[in-house]
Amino acid sequence: MLKEHSTFIKQAIAAIDVVLIVLAFYITHGLVAEFRFLSVLPTYWPMLVGFTAFYLYFAWTRHLFSILQFNWMHGLASRVVMIFISAGILGAAILYMVPDSYTSRTFYLVFAGLAFVFIAAEKLLLKELFAQLRRSNRNTTPIILFGRGRIAAQLMQEINMHPEWGLRIVRKLDLSISPVQFEEVLKTSYIEEVFFCIPRAISREGFRIDPYLRTCEDMGRPARVFLNLSSATHFARWEYHQFMSHATLVSHTVELDPDQEIFKRAFDIAGSLVGILILMLFYPWLALAIKLTSRGPVFFKQVRVGRNGKRFVIYKFRSMYMDAEERKEELEAKNELQGAVFKLKDDPRVTPVGGLIRRLSLDEFPQFINVLKGEMSLVGTRPPTPSEVSKYQKWHHRRISTRPGITGMWQVSGRNKITDFDEIVKLDLKYIDSWSIWLDITIIFKTFLVFFRQDEAY
Repeated sequence: MLKEHSTFIKQAIAAIDVVLIVLAFYITHGLVAEFRFLSVLPTYWPMLVGFTAFYLYFAWTRHLFSILQFNWMHGLASRVVMIFISAGILGAAILYMVPDSYTSRTFYLVFAGLAFVFIAAEKLLLKELFAQLRRSNRNTTPIILFGRGRIAAQLMQEINMHPEWGLRIVRKLDLSISPVQFEEVLKTSYIEEVFFCIPRAISREGFRIDPYLRTCEDMGRPARVFLNLSSATHFARWEYHQFMSHATLVSHTVELDPDQEIFKRAFDIAGSLVGILILMLFYPWLALAIKLTSRGPVFFKQVRVGRNGKRFVIYKFRSMYMDAEERKEELEAKNELQGAVFKLKDDPRVTPVGGLIRRLSLDEFPQFINVLKGEMSLVGTRPPTPSEVSKYQKWHHRRISTRPGITGMWQVSGRNKITDFDEIVKLDLKYIDSWSIWLDITIIFKTFLVFFRQDEAY
């Protein structure tokens, strides 16, 4: 049994964290009550229960309790910060759904801050404790490193450089060892796990890993197989997923973190509801202005290409004359962007009021309906038309591997100064590769700055 899979240890650490959170809750009540009036402590139980529940969920899914895992120490500080920010925001949302008599903002902020200090101190203490134990060759896992190639050499170097991982290489075996010899090594050695590092090209030499894996299975020794797939792709991530009864490795270029996906969708729904309320306020005046200055409907509808090629109908306030699509072909020669997108500053197809609507970005507000429907996100890449996608180079297609957005990296990076579509795609791919909910919040903040600076849009 692998030490790093101890459920009891995880539950014990989770219980300690709950005790620390409750302790922070009690201490905070006493501290805050010295400066302002607070009700009796049981009054604020929704605050404690809500925050603790969200903390346990995020901490469990981000392996904060898995202290025996080899990579538990990796990114520990950033994980604790992100967990508390996520739990704190969702916990604060709970407070808005309970009566004011059951909550106190000052109490909540001090409580969350003190709980963070307690938990962070505990994790850092555990990290240092385990590091010291493992550096002194205690609580270590003896392993065999079986294989050859760049991955095997790199792995051996990393294990030797990081004794705090708790791994101790007892033997290094080459692929030339026979299954019978390998079995004898396992019989005569104290080994808790075998690390297999097999190069992809080894199949040409007729090597088969199956007999060695079956030997580990028959003798009850865990086997960890390192697949040299990273060099097969340039930047894709590889993750293990169970498909029915089959083991699979999934290659993807978009972060597949279900927690952040859920948080992003909740963020989109909340933002779209606010946007739709603003849309309802502007609608009567914009509808009247559009109708009085040009013939045609108030809303412009167009088929766009969304995530992974899924098509949907986008909604915008109409800012062009009705024959805009027919006239686009005759204006192609004046396109100010190089590549598979059309942009023209003094576009003759834009109506008089359409120019004002575009400069203020008011034409984008109906897209909050697309966000609410799940076809778009608040932040993402701009959704192209099918005709634009037909002109894409192969690498351009990755920009539509994520849900399109109302705003994005291009919009806040001086979009009117970029004249090459390839540069736009590079910004989109930068967003995709570094995506996080906090990047979305940053882009939204920058979008407001662009709007208030009255940057010209067309």
